[in-house]
Amino acid sequence: MIDSIALKGPLGAPQGHHERRLVHVAFCQLSTGKSKLGTTFISSPLTGAQMEVKYDIEQDKGIPVAMVSVKIPLASATIGQNYAHAGLDDIRLEMRCAGWLTRIALTVCGFSEAEIHHFITHTRTDLLELTWHTQTNSRNAQRNLLKRTREAFVALRALSSRHDIAVRDVETREKNGAGGLLVTLKSGDRFRQYPKYDQVLAKASKGKSKYAVAPEIKPRIGELHDAIETHGRNEIIFGPDTLAELGLSYPNAWTSESLRAAIDWFWHEVRLDVDASFDPTALGETAKRTLARYDAGEPVEKSLSSATFTRHRTEILAAGGPDIDPRARGLGDMLRSVGRQLAYDKRWRVPNELRNLVLCDVTAPPIIEELKQGLEYIRDGVPPDIGNDDARVAWLARWNRFVQNERLWDPQFGIQLNRA
Repeated sequence: MIDSIALKGPLGAPQGHHERRLVHVAFCQLSTGKSKLGTTFISSPLTGAQMEVKYDIEQDKGIPVAMVSVKIPLASATIGQNYAHAGLDDIRLEMRCAGWLTRIALTVCGFSEAEIHHFITHTRTDLLELTWHTQTNSRNAQRNLLKRTREAFVALRALSSRHDIAVRDVETREKNGAGGLLVTLKSGDRFRQYPKYDQVLAKASKGKSKYAVAPEIKPRIGELHDAIETHGRNEIIFGPDTLAELGLSYPNAWTSESLRAAIDWFWHEVRLDVDASFDPTALGETAKRTLARYDAGEPVEKSLSSATFTRHRTEILAAGGPDIDPRARGLGDMLRSVGRQLAYDKRWRVPNELRNLVLCDVTAPPIIEELKQGLEYIRDGVPPDIGNDDARVAWLARWNRFVQNERLWDPQFGIQLNRA
């Protein structure tokens, strides 16, 4: 369900070793060479997908605090593909995977175990991307779904001057014959929709390198590709302000129920919720008369003052009635239709025979165990006890390659091993 996540938290007081293993960007100013901290990219030891670490020093009541941000493409960094995701029932397992990857990324940056523990304990979420698919029966149906979704949000954007309309901007694109949609809310949260039938491997652009599909998945990736060929992919990207408002800043607050409530909140904000019912008895007499005139086709926005029209419109909307703004005529039915088809409850469920290709209860436990063992290995230099010879050789090859690529045990730049 989680496609990507960004966390931010304190390490404690700034220390001399903090910047030793971080990326520095050199630049010239008035013929003087200088450098500043940049984004440090760390490849996942399992797949090579890149995680991002940023370091900064902030002031808290006049006291300097070392702050770190970590961004993880969770599906790509664990299972090696972000084609499809399981549902919210596996959210706690996804969180544990994210937690171990975060510990590994911070360890690679040279931070101490105590500092990492402090970060994990106090971290807050800056970004959370939740993803699900809507199934259609053909490419034509898929294109029609994307078209109707685009039209609904474009119509909402036309009303964005009104403060109760959450949509601020709508961007559309056409690439390789496939349409894409990006909706930005006034809150900063975003909604994306596009067909997900492109290549499994990420393109080497924007600082991202190609990453490896897990060996046990690669022979069957075509099955997953075929299964989602006519799907519409839906992504809700929550920002820090909304997560704080919903009480979800701290990952420990995440459950399938709390994140489902967040999806419902977003659906309500963009008027895609379909359960709202109209209660005419909640209207005052003047608002009732305005609605009757609107239903009769009268341009009430012209006969009422701006303040009265806005007041009646707000009252009618609060009762579950139609939007009487002339630009919104017919929009309610359009939004309900789109919202009904895209709803999380109507999402495509990953079939049992494909669950070992996505991050879920089938695949997450061994991934968690390997990440835990790998963290102990890069800290202590002691490999785990793996009974199967082939599995042990493959494990050591994978983690030794990670150690070498990140120069973890380099005499000059490496981390301090915990060897006795």
